[in-house]
Parts: sequence; C-alpha cells; structure tokens
Amino acid sequence: MDLEDLDFDANEFISGQIPEAFGLLPNLESLDLDNNKLTGPLPDSLFDISTLHSLDLDTNTLTGTLPTRFGELGDLEIMFLDNNMFEGTIPSEFGSELDKLVFMTLDNNMLEGTIPETFGNLDSIEVIQLHSNAGITGTILTVIGDLTTLEGLSLFDTSISGTIPTDLGQLDQLVFLFLHNTDLTGTMPQEICDLRTFNDNDGKRLQLLTADCSKVVCPQPECCSACF
Repeated sequence: MDLEDLDFDANEFISGQIPEAFGLLPNLESLDLDNNKLTGPLPDSLFDISTLHSLDLDTNTLTGTLPTRFGELGDLEIMFLDNNMFEGTIPSEFGSELDKLVFMTLDNNMLEGTIPETFGNLDSIEVIQLHSNAGITGTILTVIGDLTTLEGLSLFDTSISGTIPTDLGQLDQLVFLFLHNTDLTGTMPQEICDLRTFNDNDGKRLQLLTADCSKVVCPQPECCSACF
C-alpha cells in the first residue's frame, strides 16, 4: 500500500491494542494515534516500518517496556511517547541508532534507570523531555553539553542526582532547562547562568531555568527564573 500518513489522533472511541496489521504499511511515514484509549504493549510489527519519520502515541494507556527494536527506525525524527504507562529502562538504541531525532518526549511514564550515554549521539535533537519519571536516576551526562542543537531539556520530577555539569553552558540554543524536584545539589554553574543574560543579537537565550534552590544555589531572578 502507498499510504504515507495515518492520523487518528484525539478519537476517544479508539481503544484496544495497536493492530499488528500496521506493519503491512511499508511506506508509512507518519503515524499519529495520540489522545485515544489505546492499551497494551507496542506491536512488534511497528518496527518493520522503516520509513517512519514521525511516531505520535502520547496520551494513551500503553504499557510494557520500550523495545530495543526502536533502533530499526533510523529515519525517525519525531517520537512522542509521553503520558502513557511505559516502564523499564530507556534503550541505548534511542541514542546510538536514532541520530535523526529532533523531538523525543518520554515524560509522564514509569521509566527507571539512568540516561543512556548514547544520548551524546543525538546530533539533531532539539527537545528531550524525561520529566515525571520518578525512577530515572543517575547524573546529568556531560555529553549532553555536546548537543549543540538542543533547545529544551526537562528533567523535573525525576531522581536525577549529583551536581549540574558546567558542560550544559555550551548549549547556546537552549530555551528551557527544568531541573526542579530532583536530587540535584551544589551550585548552578555560572556558565549556565550566563545563558540567561541579554544578547544584542537574539535577546535572552535561556528563558526558563528552574531548580530546587534549597539544594542548588541559584539566585533568582539573576540566574533561575523560578525556584522550588
């Protein structure tokens, strides 16, 4: 079949599991099923659609783990999986194989474990949202500071700990950085605070910066835009 775009978003009558038959659409580039009542795990056949550029499944009740077969969707640019009930760890393949990703939203699930080191390979990424996954632990990877296209990073309501790496100060395209309700400690690096200063060419760059200011020293409003 030549179908390239399948859009059933915000249809409350759509329920049950995602059909395995979707794997029979070899030319599908965009699959949009968000805001429905879908349940169950992702069908294995979904990862046979190597032409997918956009996968939008947010705001359902999908369950199970995130398969390593995501790495077979090498042309994926948009991946919205937020507001579901996915559990387990984030596969390293998200970084090592999906190097064309621009938007990745995994927030409001039940994910756990650390952020894969392979995220440093996401050369085109603009937005990473991992917030509201209390089981996500570990530290903020220094390699995230190498993601020069990154405009938004959201880690609030996780169990991320340690100090905030100065490397994030290299992200001169950053618009929002949400770090509140975490286990982070120390001082907000001056390199990040400097992103909040006014620039004659493009105005204020980092517009929203949050932290738990009782645990992370971050003067407001000179550095943090909001303290929690």
